[in-house]
Amino acid sequence: MWEMRSPHRSFASQPPLGEPVSLGQRFARGRPPIVWSLALLFAFKSLVGFAIAAFPLSADQPGHVAGVGGVVAVLAACAIWLLGPRIPPRGFELIAAIGVLATSALVAAARTPGGMMVAAFAYPWIAIYAAHFFSRRLVTALGIFITVAFAAGLAAGGLPNPVVYWLVVTLTVWSICVVLGGLSEEVRHQVGTDQLTGALNRTGLAAAAARERAIADRTGAPLTVAAIDLDDFKQINDRDGHAAGDRLLAALAAQWQGRLRPGDVLARHGGDEFVVLLPATAEREADAALARLRSEEQRVGWSVGVCEWPAGEDLQPVLARADARLYEAKLAKHGRPPARRERALSRLAHAGR
Repeated sequence: MWEMRSPHRSFASQPPLGEPVSLGQRFARGRPPIVWSLALLFAFKSLVGFAIAAFPLSADQPGHVAGVGGVVAVLAACAIWLLGPRIPPRGFELIAAIGVLATSALVAAARTPGGMMVAAFAYPWIAIYAAHFFSRRLVTALGIFITVAFAAGLAAGGLPNPVVYWLVVTLTVWSICVVLGGLSEEVRHQVGTDQLTGALNRTGLAAAAARERAIADRTGAPLTVAAIDLDDFKQINDRDGHAAGDRLLAALAAQWQGRLRPGDVLARHGGDEFVVLLPATAEREADAALARLRSEEQRVGWSVGVCEWPAGEDLQPVLARADARLYEAKLAKHGRPPARRERALSRLAHAGR
């Protein structure tokens, strides 16, 4: 789930300076897509409820139920719009589950097949939303939940031919879960993965960092960030060519992925620089975790800078401090001139050591 400067927020959603801002961008400004899209879904559902209340499908259809549903949907849309940026990822999953239950209640209250199907239209909406923002595992779980909840609503409503309606709706929902869920998962993987090394890229690192920061905040466990830069990698490119350098990066990343602990996160931050997130690891414990990455068969050495990530701080200042410590270690290792060492120490102080 999630897209991490802050959960669910992406700088890509901000228009470049100087470009005109559309009405939709003005409307959604300050709200991540997972928030404003859900608020709009509830708003549209409220319009459907009010329309059914104002123009009943039949004399047997209780219009007041649709009207109450419309009011509830409006209130939900307003609440999500106002509180959405502060809702944790699990909160959106819970809201989707509540939406399924509410839809099933409307299905059970329907007195005509038309009213029931209008209510059941919400199931595909929920499935589309989940397929776009939730993990594949959660999308599958939600599809099963919709299947069971819709069957229960039909059984409680007592309308004729329930199996036909159940098949039509559930097959539609599962086609969304399987096709759109799979496509969305693939797109998220491509967006967050470095194509050369298979490690996370900056986008994937931001999402993983927000997730690990949230876990650390809930559990009180420490979280440490390590910046790694290969030594003299430019010489390898100059001597053997860039293709050889690319193969080295890919092989090294694969080795590191196999040596890291299951909960650790590896990302390529650019060029020959990598970032490792070490959950449940204090700064003083990071050396032992990073020692697993070293091996005698590696063709290139590397330097590292480590910084513990305090609660309440964004990722970028932590990365800046780790990067400054990395270059301090690199200069010390190669015995560079004092002036360059002073510049590195100045960067370190500026980063807020």
